[in-house]
Amino acid sequence: MSQIFPYRGNAVIPEIKKLDNGKFMACFVIHEGKDGSGKLRYQRKAPTNEFDTEDEAIAYILDFSGDWIDENPM
Repeated sequence: MSQIFPYRGNAVIPEIKKLDNGKFMACFVIHEGKDGSGKLRYQRKAPTNEFDTEDEAIAYILDFSGDWIDENPM
């Protein structure tokens, strides 16, 4: 099961995948509701960046998602 990060009534769910080159791609979804069971609000299927570690990918996701949620309140 994916890890869920609740933020301001939303759930950020990272979908980290390791690439053949050893780097990590940062895909994720944002759902309404703290448990992720609500309506899909945002989805990034294609990564725009590659990261050296999984932690860097998650940090990017949380930073981007926090800004997006703040700019697009429910």
